Amino acid sequence: MCHPMAVTLFDSKEDPIDNFGAHELSLLDSALNNPQRALADGTELYPTLEKKAAILYYSLIKNHPFRNGNKRTATAAMMVFILINGKWFKNEYQKEIENYLVDLAVKVAGSVGSADKDILLNEIEEWLKLNIGHVHQG
Repeated sequence: MCHPMAVTLFDSKEDPIDNFGAHELSLLDSALNNPQRALADGTELYPTLEKKAAILYYSLIKNHPFRNGNKRTATAAMMVFILINGKWFKNEYQKEIENYLVDLAVKVAGSVGSADKDILLNEIEEWLKLNIGHVHQG
């Protein structure tokens, strides 16, 4: 759902890579299941909404399950995940959020190794803690 939406919203004709289609479905499945991962005793690896959203975002970018649009799809998927869990971005400065998420996606894509992964997951989690809140229904 998020990949076609992201490609439609953000696709550029100048992009040299085909704009649609799965590259490797097992990598997509892995990324989508990461937020639910647990130890053998049932202890969740990512017990909070922020941790789950962070690993979803990170995994969709790093697993690269699509030929194109992985960063856009990760951003859209994280936003949908946050929304369906009753939260949304608190900051009224939409452009600042967009700019941060674009810069963050590029940083994640260029990261190497587990040390970078831990640092980035922590950064994403902390940013989400500061920038999302409950959706106000009115």
